[in-house]
Parts: sequence; C-alpha cells; structure tokens
Amino acid sequence: MIFLVHYDRRAQQLLRFDKYDDADHVRAADDRLDLELSLLGSDRENEIVLFSAASEAALRVSHARYFYSLEELAIAAAQSQGPMPC
Repeated sequence: MIFLVHYDRRAQQLLRFDKYDDADHVRAADDRLDLELSLLGSDRENEIVLFSAASEAALRVSHARYFYSLEELAIAAAQSQGPMPC
C-alpha cells in the first residue's frame, strides 16, 4: 500500500492521511504534488510524504511520530513497550 501523509511539524499534528493501492502510485504522486503546490506560501511547517508499507499497522510502527503524540511515545518508551501498539 501507499500512504500520503501531510504533517504539521510545528503543531505536531497529522493533517491528512490517504491510502492508495500499489497500482495507484501515479495518482498518489500526483496528489502529493497537488498538495505541495496548494500549500506554497503557507506559514505551516508542512511535511508531505509518500510511504510504501505492507499495511497501515506497519506504517504506524515504523513512523509512529506521525500518529502519536510525544507524550504517548514517551509513556510507551518508559513502559518499555517498544513501538506503539496498533
């Protein structure tokens, strides 16, 4: 699967999360470009990325910072749970 993530670094907030089938990689890339162009000049600290992962659960483990607050990540680390459960 392919995932489009729009994340505001300053606010530490996930603003957009879209899923695409692997066969839709061209559409996913076009959507990413359209989003980047629409945000030119924005005062947000935008992070717009495409990820390829076996599943959303796998992405949530490998890139947990997009989905969980710093507090949630710190609690999980303190409890030695490793990656956030999905």
